[in-house]
Amino acid sequence: MNLNNILEPLHIKGVTIPNRIVFPAFQTNYATSGGFVTDRLLRMYEKLAQGGSGLIIIGAIAVSDNGSPNTNVLKVTSDKHIEGLEKLFSVIRENGSVPAAQLLHAGRQTVSAMTGHPVVAPSAIPCPVMKEMPLELDDAGIKKIQDDFADGAQRVKKAGAGLIELHGAFGYLIGSFLSPFSNKRTDKYGVDKTLFFTETIGKVRRKIGNLPISCRISADEYVEDGLTLDDTKKLAPRLVEAGADVISVAAGTYASMNHMAPTKEMGEGVHVHLAKAIRDVVDVPVICAGNVRSLQYANKIIREGKTDLAGIARPQLADPFFVRKSLDNQPFAECTSCNTCMYFLRGEPSVSCPQNPEL
Repeated sequence: MNLNNILEPLHIKGVTIPNRIVFPAFQTNYATSGGFVTDRLLRMYEKLAQGGSGLIIIGAIAVSDNGSPNTNVLKVTSDKHIEGLEKLFSVIRENGSVPAAQLLHAGRQTVSAMTGHPVVAPSAIPCPVMKEMPLELDDAGIKKIQDDFADGAQRVKKAGAGLIELHGAFGYLIGSFLSPFSNKRTDKYGVDKTLFFTETIGKVRRKIGNLPISCRISADEYVEDGLTLDDTKKLAPRLVEAGADVISVAAGTYASMNHMAPTKEMGEGVHVHLAKAIRDVVDVPVICAGNVRSLQYANKIIREGKTDLAGIARPQLADPFFVRKSLDNQPFAECTSCNTCMYFLRGEPSVSCPQNPEL
């Protein structure tokens, strides 16, 4: 089995990713209610790093108290969070992977009962799933959250992150500014829907210097009046111009959850065509995620120039040694697409997997 393409290192701004397999950010709800790292998170990510992924992205990490997507997510809202994240990033690095931090503000895709704060968004339009009416952000509110992203980026850099990802996908706050599905503003942030994101990238860059920045986008939201591939092919180069070093391609929002977490029936590599289209218009590496379920397939899409890195999440949740076992032709616990890991859809408190009882 020739897997030379996924085994080739990738160099981004002085950071060397040892192979092309990514464990993308996954909400586990394993943190404390204050957003601090727990032993459970340390154990989970230690095994994933031992398992062989080149890049492991921790997330989603909330940058603002009013932007938490769930009750027990990691936060980076104060310097008090640095120490635990430093331990987490060290565990990953010591076991051979590059640790990355995904920063997020949930926007309208949360509820005030969860955050203890009013829900905010570009426009006063409720998420069709979460249903709570958000407050429309004014200029001061926008600046505050952008500064929260920059401050959070500075903290995770201090904690040892090798790359920072800004979550602009899935309808969360940055993504909701990008999309006509959720942004009906008539000011400069509505006329230029990319502006909130590009300004945020600029503020983050000024705080972190040369550390690589990944921008995650939903290349197609698969909702009426939402972002389409034609839109994102135009906005992705603007993100690169603003300072993005990587574009991570996903799809969907809470209103099109089947694309956030594609079912097995949707087919292998359901978003590869999106990644290829974005890769064609940017001159930085692209990550593709969405039903990439084998190293052979990951190698194929990289070899064919459709992506530069392959995000593989659920198979690695089912067996954290999925990558290493696949390389060694050893049997591994296979993801059955039962979606138990999508705990927030099932009313469960946190991630679990029947294939991996040690989670």
